[in-house]
Amino acid sequence: MNKILPFFVVGILVLGGLGAVSGTKSNDENIISEKINFSTPNFSETGDYISIELSEATNSYISEDKPMVPAVTKVYTLPFGTKIDNVKVTFADSIVKGISKPVEPAPETLPVSINTVHNIKKTNELMTYEDIEIYPEQRYSYRVAAGLDNEQHVTFLVVSLNPIQYKPKENKVYYAKSATINVKYTPPANPVNFAEEYDYLIIAPAQFETALQTLVDHKNNLDPPVRTIMVTLDEIPSGVGIDEQEDIKYFIKDAVETMGITYVLLVGAGIKDKEIFPVRYAWISDDIEDNFPSDLYYADIYNDTGGFSNWDRDGDERYCEYPYDIPNVDVIPDVYLARLPCNNVQEVNTIVGKIIEYKAHNKMTKRILQAGGDTFTGNSQIEGEYANEKVMEKLPGYTALRCWASDGSLTKPKLASGWKKSVDFVDWSGHGSPISWATHPPNDEHTWIPPETLISQYAGWSYYDFDAYMINNDYKYPVVFYNSCSNNKFSYKDPCLGWVTLSRKGGGGIATFAASGIGYGVPGNEVSRRMGWMEVRCFEEIMSTKILGQSWHNNIEDYYTTFAGSFDRYDYKTMVEYAMFADPTLVVEDGDDPRSKPVNKPVYTGILDILMELFPRLEKLLDIILARLI
Repeated sequence: MNKILPFFVVGILVLGGLGAVSGTKSNDENIISEKINFSTPNFSETGDYISIELSEATNSYISEDKPMVPAVTKVYTLPFGTKIDNVKVTFADSIVKGISKPVEPAPETLPVSINTVHNIKKTNELMTYEDIEIYPEQRYSYRVAAGLDNEQHVTFLVVSLNPIQYKPKENKVYYAKSATINVKYTPPANPVNFAEEYDYLIIAPAQFETALQTLVDHKNNLDPPVRTIMVTLDEIPSGVGIDEQEDIKYFIKDAVETMGITYVLLVGAGIKDKEIFPVRYAWISDDIEDNFPSDLYYADIYNDTGGFSNWDRDGDERYCEYPYDIPNVDVIPDVYLARLPCNNVQEVNTIVGKIIEYKAHNKMTKRILQAGGDTFTGNSQIEGEYANEKVMEKLPGYTALRCWASDGSLTKPKLASGWKKSVDFVDWSGHGSPISWATHPPNDEHTWIPPETLISQYAGWSYYDFDAYMINNDYKYPVVFYNSCSNNKFSYKDPCLGWVTLSRKGGGGIATFAASGIGYGVPGNEVSRRMGWMEVRCFEEIMSTKILGQSWHNNIEDYYTTFAGSFDRYDYKTMVEYAMFADPTLVVEDGDDPRSKPVNKPVYTGILDILMELFPRLEKLLDIILARLI
């Protein structure tokens, strides 16, 4: 049976609450017409500024040194290959309101990197926006992208509405009470026919073929099966694209269309100049790095018209170069994709064994380990802890085991102990590098925590200091999210922290979500955008979809459709660097025979764990003892 894409038009309210909606959708005439009513904005004083809130808003413009103005996004899902002929939005019932102070400026964007200064810029100068006539300038905009919706290939039309505009020189706000969206489109002449032979494609170098065959057999023998096929790199035709990376991407495209593939796993490390699996670098540069590895390249197969998304508009072989190549970067993934950056057969065997063990015996415990501190000092919000709290709002019924800076519990022994408490998830919110994670105590930008110990002589959580190797949580492997920089930077000269977390035999996680480059956050408003937003939405998506690959895809899609009207360099980087190390078909749920097993470790190690929890002041002495025993 073949996958025939149905002819349908679906309107999605991205975050809900768009007030009264009325209108018509005529498939026969290929026209969408919809009216949206907006409530009256709420104006309130925030120090020297006026803040504006709109109950229907799905996001706010966050551009440094610009006013923060609410916006509304509307998403339509159409058949794959649909051509958008025209989009017109008419606003009605406009009202003018004078305000006594300037509109509150957007917070600055700062990197969540251990290796750079990130203190908040402080100024006593009042923002008056003298260079701005009206903001935002456009009342509406729209974007078109191809992607997946419940494993079906579709076209997304994202209409961004700006019912509120601000004129700084007049200190007046203009807002509309309603908007009417009119869309004219042309459906594809011939609906795309996707085969249904396979679900899951694994691509790997030939030296991993034998070890991965165990995973292929496991997937094909499930009930119902995940129909899986493995292809080695030397079996992929060469010369189809301009280099090996493009050859692979064209092969994935062909597999989608002729086999029905929706899930893809890339296996092989990507350490620069020693790549086992070819890496595509994205050139969204900043003050810290020129480029970073991006596996989204392999997943973003189609452009907005259904053609090939090549990521290199100007042909200079600097892919996804901002801003020049952005028109050729569709962003929304067209397959559910992940990587296992294995360095050798032993690592392949380890992770394959963990995947099979998880499916057989995982037991959901409704517990999560969370680590957070003051990501950006100098404001009233302790961002990492605030993000942890927002994650918990998406996990009803869960108990949090927290290691926080504010109460002194963010220590290495406490973190190691938390991993051993059979948690389903681990949520890190702070700063990072390819090999470590760390954060600050409240209002202390010069101190990094968790603090060093005798056995682990550097502040922060790192595998260089034995930290990751002290996790003995065998048989219970959590899904891990790092809201920080570069923890999944698989091109780094050594294995990155995200991979060490996953490839740890006898411990560690079953999946890691993290940035493959420099990530960014919003001081004082951590979860409103950037990596903090991705952190919260990741857990929400996992609870909703359960399937890891779909969670990764939906996170990027949701970010795109939420903020499409005001993308900047940092938005593109947030989406393009978002990497997952995992089996994308893995389902986060109880296994076939769920059970709790005793931690597989020597008796003396367990005794030392208890002593470290009961007598934290003996920590340094115990470090010495433990170092001699292990």
